[in-house]
Amino acid sequence: GGSAVPKWKAQSESLRSAMENMRQVKAALARGEDIRNIAFDAPAEELDDRVPCPYCGRKFAQLTADRHIPHCKNTQAKPNFLKAGARTGAPLRR
Repeated sequence: GGSAVPKWKAQSESLRSAMENMRQVKAALARGEDIRNIAFDAPAEELDDRVPCPYCGRKFAQLTADRHIPHCKNTQAKPNFLKAGARTGAPLRR
């Protein structure tokens, strides 16, 4: 077995932590305390093991990226809606 925590377990622990933080907020509000003074547990970093495509910016699993990236490099008509910050919608008519 590996030492890495399974994805489902990390997500479960993150949810449990958020629920515990919310309980602390509700308890503080019930006591009339200022909720800005509550020290929360820091959320765990979310693991994203997907590989971004350098051409279209989409993310893929390693095996899928190995297939996708060579094809995407040769694609002539790249869809603009996939590029971050690209204009969306129909072109303006003049």
